[in-house]
Amino acid sequence: MLAKAGTLGIVGVYPETARTFPIGTAMNKNLTVKMGNCHHRRYIPMLIDLVRRGTMDPAKILTQTEPLTSAIEAYKAFDTRQPGWIKVKLQRAMAHAKAS
Repeated sequence: MLAKAGTLGIVGVYPETARTFPIGTAMNKNLTVKMGNCHHRRYIPMLIDLVRRGTMDPAKILTQTEPLTSAIEAYKAFDTRQPGWIKVKLQRAMAHAKAS
């Protein structure tokens, strides 16, 4: 829900085949719609440097670790917003077994 004259920010990755959006409703509410791809190429070198210097530990944001063979089930848990599924690390089954 947005108030009239509100701003909608669309976050995520969508296929070119996504064709459904209530454009008429958005126009009648005088909404501003902002969207676009992340500038990941701009930020990756800086982020890698932060990790290398030990300033940032990306493992701290991982909430789940699953074997690669469970990728579909892990995505379903993430997609249905089950509690505790924020960022998932998928790894080969052998590495997963050693970590357990």
